[in-house]
Amino acid sequence: MFERLCIIGVGLIGGSIARAARLQGLSKSIVGYGRLQDSQNLETAKRLGVIDDYYLQIEQAVLGADCVVIATPVAAIESIFALLKPFWSEQTIYTDVGSTKGSVIAAAQRVFETVPDNFSAGSSHCRGGAKRRGSVCRRFVCE
Repeated sequence: MFERLCIIGVGLIGGSIARAARLQGLSKSIVGYGRLQDSQNLETAKRLGVIDDYYLQIEQAVLGADCVVIATPVAAIESIFALLKPFWSEQTIYTDVGSTKGSVIAAAQRVFETVPDNFSAGSSHCRGGAKRRGSVCRRFVCE
């Protein structure tokens, strides 16, 4: 069990992961990170119990997290790595849900020079691009 799970990007896929983690009791605390323009979605996710709290500053979001899931579009992952780099913890497990692993690995190499040992490029993206958006979607993406 994780003490603190951080979901970067609490949209359809990130919200589904948070819901599944909650249902399975995988983490004592689930927090989200997003941009200012994501505030309404993050607040809704918190109100619905998808996440316990959210942050607009990545340092606060990942502080104390023992697992970080990057659930953003692949094109944004390099910038997320750059934001994470000053706060990267060797005690934390990092993964992503991007659909193209080559792009994610290349982004990690550009930011970190080599892929960190505690980053696992996940093969968890199963279905995205639905017309419905955000954590308010009631079904799991990977049913």
